[in-house]
Amino acid sequence: MSDAELVQTWIRAWAHARSAAVTDVDGWPLVHLGSVTRENELICHEPGTRVCARLLAHVAGDPRAMLTVLGRDLTAYDQLDLPADVTVTRHDEVLMTTDLVPLAPVPIGSDFATGWDQNDNSVTFWIEQGGRIAAEGSMGMLDAHATFDGIETTPRFRRRGLGRHVMATLSDHALAAGARHGILAASLDGRRLYESIGWIAALQMRSFMGTAPSHEPAEL
Repeated sequence: MSDAELVQTWIRAWAHARSAAVTDVDGWPLVHLGSVTRENELICHEPGTRVCARLLAHVAGDPRAMLTVLGRDLTAYDQLDLPADVTVTRHDEVLMTTDLVPLAPVPIGSDFATGWDQNDNSVTFWIEQGGRIAAEGSMGMLDAHATFDGIETTPRFRRRGLGRHVMATLSDHALAAGARHGILAASLDGRRLYESIGWIAALQMRSFMGTAPSHEPAEL
C-alpha cells in the first residue's frame, strides 16, 4: 500500500468509525467531526509548503477548525510562517499501522471493572475503578481495516498495563469481526505503547488549529 493509499484508508475508516461526513476543500478531504475538540479537520498528504500555507486560510481565526498534514519528513512545514490566528497544536503525532495478531492482555486487578459501549459504527471498551474511568479506547471497522481511536489512560492509573489491556481487548474484538489490519494516529506517549506490541510508525503528522482573532483596541 502506498503512503497516499494508507492516508486515504485511514481517513475513510476513521470517518466511518466516527460517523463523520467527508467533503472536499480544494481537492483535499474535510472530515466533519463535530467533536468536543473541533468541528472539522482538513487532512492533506504531502501538499507542499506553498499549498499548505494557502490552506491555512481555511482554519485561520477559527478555534474549531484544524488542518493536519501527513508525510515522511515534515521538517519543512515546521518552518512555515504561520498567520497570527493559527497555532501548531500537534507536532509529535505519527500514523501507525500493524497486521493484527492476538495479544496477551496484562492482567488487571479485581478492583477494576470492565465493559463495552456500542456506538453507531464503533465500539468502546472501558476499564473503571470506583465508578471512574481508568482507561478506555474505541475501535471501528471498514472492510478489513480497524481504526483505533481515543486510547487513553487516566494519569493516576498509568504504568499498570491498562493501556495494553485495552489494546489487546480491542484487537481481539477486531480480529473476531474479520479485521486484518490496524491503523491509528498516535501521540508520543501512545507511540511507545503501540511499538511495544508490534505497531510501526509510517508517517509523521502535524496539526495546525485556528485561534480566535484578537480584538486589540485600535490606536488613537
